[in-house]
Amino acid sequence: HACRMKLGLGVACLGFFLVFLLLVLSRQLSHSHSSVHPEPLDSLVSKWALEMEEKDVKTGNDPSKEDEYGAQVEKFEEKSGLKYLLYTPKAHGLDSGKSWPLLVFLHGAGESGRGSAKGIIAEGITGCPPVELHYKRASATLYNNFVVASPRTYQGWSRHSIETFTKQIIGSKDLYIDSKRVYLTGVSMGGAGVWRAAGLGLFAALVPVCAAGMVNPKNISAPVWAFHGANDVVVPVEYTDRNIATLKKSNPNLEIKYTRYNKSPEPVGWAGYDGHASWMQVYGTKDPKVSGKVYKGHHGEELFKWMLSKSL
Repeated sequence: HACRMKLGLGVACLGFFLVFLLLVLSRQLSHSHSSVHPEPLDSLVSKWALEMEEKDVKTGNDPSKEDEYGAQVEKFEEKSGLKYLLYTPKAHGLDSGKSWPLLVFLHGAGESGRGSAKGIIAEGITGCPPVELHYKRASATLYNNFVVASPRTYQGWSRHSIETFTKQIIGSKDLYIDSKRVYLTGVSMGGAGVWRAAGLGLFAALVPVCAAGMVNPKNISAPVWAFHGANDVVVPVEYTDRNIATLKKSNPNLEIKYTRYNKSPEPVGWAGYDGHASWMQVYGTKDPKVSGKVYKGHHGEELFKWMLSKSL
């Protein structure tokens, strides 16, 4: 009788352990599935992006460029409700008669959050304008010639939020913005934001990078230079392929450039997200190196000079 009781207790314990193990495995599988799911194609931000731990960039400043840069500070724009980073070149404000080009940068889902706009300075978007300006590694054309506004969102990029934010920055009297030379760029979810805002008539050029979402070709008159890595496992390159084909068909006279990299790197610190960090090639001034691999094809200086050649 005692043996049967011990046997029964052992079976019960084993059953409890198996149930617990299945629950743990189920949670792990669920987390794994959600973490590799493509970024949302609407204004929702995926759960993994909201819960991610912000990582700082491990590489430091370039001390040789310290005296050439202006300042990047955190601000709050009341009408849109967005916190943002604002970079102004060193020469900004020295000549009140000079107007300045404005670059608006939209981050991806991984940098979403309600906290400080400094959360954009994240390891995952190494190579993007606010990160490179912060660490003084940016293209000389960028840091000498552009005011750069990098807002942070926690609920995706809507056409309305982009329009409201941009108009408020343009209207800031102390920034001396040239309203005819305002440019919009964004990566991944931010690239989807570029497509959403493309028909506003505010921008002299549009640069979507590894963009999610679909474009509405109506009312788009600004030149487009799109970028995407063919090996992107997060946002498949077919999205940009289709959007560019749609634009060319609907707007045959529109200036459209499309750089389709054969191979792009994974974001720094995001192993397994192969091909998604084409932004490292787009905004950079030298071939990016990730995990010992060198990825050819950088457009930093060329891209920013191309932007400056465009005006409404």
